[in-house]
Amino acid sequence: MDEEKEVKILYTNWRGETNIRKIMPKEIVFMSNEWHKEKQWCVIAYDLDKQADRTFACKDIKCWFL
Repeated sequence: MDEEKEVKILYTNWRGETNIRKIMPKEIVFMSNEWHKEKQWCVIAYDLDKQADRTFACKDIKCWFL
């Protein structure tokens, strides 16, 4: 994977837990899913720590670290 695309975000999940996540963003979409019930803007990204694709609600991204 291209390390130049890696960013860190300060993210609050649906349980209210805030952590720094290392991700590689893939796309921004307007959607809803199991964890984000209402349609909203989300970042679809590869989570480097969990080694899987994840969805992050834009409203819950508090800060980006490039």
